[in-house]
Amino acid sequence: MTVGLPFCAFKLLTGLILLGSVAPVGYALLTLGAIDLVLNLVNLVALVVARRRVSAVCLAELAFGKSDLGLAVDVFVSFGLVALVIGAGLLPAAPAWALPLWNVAVVLNVLGAGVGRLLAAVVRSQSSSAA
Repeated sequence: MTVGLPFCAFKLLTGLILLGSVAPVGYALLTLGAIDLVLNLVNLVALVVARRRVSAVCLAELAFGKSDLGLAVDVFVSFGLVALVIGAGLLPAAPAWALPLWNVAVVLNVLGAGVGRLLAAVVRSQSSSAA
């Protein structure tokens, strides 16, 4: 939830922003973001109901056969879009209603990464002290 859904927001909102200047890229990102959103929501429901994911979480993961490479490509694309929007000063081109969504996605993503990293370190620390 703190990674997949924010990545969908980055794709969808960047696509929306780019519709005004590079429409084909904007439409491609909107399509990619919508596919990824469906995959993420299906998996979120499956995690709640069956306590496991039932499919890939993004189109890149499907394209690369549910491999780490697919997830790495998705992370690269998503972070690249954030860098593009911020670095090129495109955020003001977003509709006013989209800015809070962008902000929530960034906050969830940053906190999710931080919490994930902290939990992994705690688990490693406990494993090494138990050995």
